[in-house]
Amino acid sequence: MTLILSLKDVEQAINMKNMIEQIEEGLVEEHNGNVNMPPRMNMSTNNQGFFRLMSAVMNDSGYMGFKAFFKSGPVVRYLIGIIDQNENNLEAMMDSSYLTAVRTGATTGLATKYLARENAKTVGVIGSGLEARTNLEAVCAVREIEYVKVYSPNPQRRELYAAEMSEKLGIKVEAVESPALAVEGVDIVNVCTNTSTKGNGVAFEGKWVRKGMHVNSIGSTMPIMREIDTNTFETADSIVIDTKHLETESGDVLEAIKSGQYDPSKVVELKELAAGQKVRIYDEQITLFKSVGTAVQDIMAARAVYEEAKKLNVGTDVGDFLEAKMFN
Repeated sequence: MTLILSLKDVEQAINMKNMIEQIEEGLVEEHNGNVNMPPRMNMSTNNQGFFRLMSAVMNDSGYMGFKAFFKSGPVVRYLIGIIDQNENNLEAMMDSSYLTAVRTGATTGLATKYLARENAKTVGVIGSGLEARTNLEAVCAVREIEYVKVYSPNPQRRELYAAEMSEKLGIKVEAVESPALAVEGVDIVNVCTNTSTKGNGVAFEGKWVRKGMHVNSIGSTMPIMREIDTNTFETADSIVIDTKHLETESGDVLEAIKSGQYDPSKVVELKELAAGQKVRIYDEQITLFKSVGTAVQDIMAARAVYEEAKKLNVGTDVGDFLEAKMFN
């Protein structure tokens, strides 16, 4: 059987805590060395578009799959396919526009679980879009957050974010008038902006970092994009990344490398933390998590949705529609 999951189906089948756990399992498998995950493929198209493909084969769990997303003009579409290699079966294909944002949040939640102080209670958010929502939800899944401040350049959007997330999470979320105010005195910072190719794109500056702070940055996924300044990398005592590939993909990291402020001796991959390596050693330590997303994260997030969808009986089963061909 192959289950087709629409955007609405995926939204019904989201369980953040389960997704964090599934991604953690996938990262342990990646750490153990039995995952084949090539760099993502980026191809430009007409009409200022692109086609991006991410894939992985996970030989311990027997999962494999891909995510494709493609842009034509202002419209972007996302698709994930997951395959059970032991059964030789395409288990599901699903809209992954919302899922990508939730996966990003879940990975941030996992990093925060390892890197934020155990007694962290406050969060500063820069950004008010979908990923700013999913990332805060994930942080609240791993820490007992009591108070949040949010900044977005658009006053209406930040006020709406504050109202909606206060109601959803049952905590006080307050809109503030500057990014510096949003991060002042907080334990955890989520920088979740709509990174742009216009201007320098920097939304968070290293001069705002304070002792004991943990910073999550999930934007700047292409070389021409920026979200945090180079001083942030220099100020951090420890830097955790979700993949070494971002050192050639993220504009933030490329600029920090160029300026000599990206110290490889401070850098650890998230999969090492999932396998038990300790990074936060003392309370005053400053930690930074920088991510661009990986196929392993996508596949495990999609598996979490697929399993929940079967429990809830949502989606459309189209049967075994792929013809089997004998190959000797």
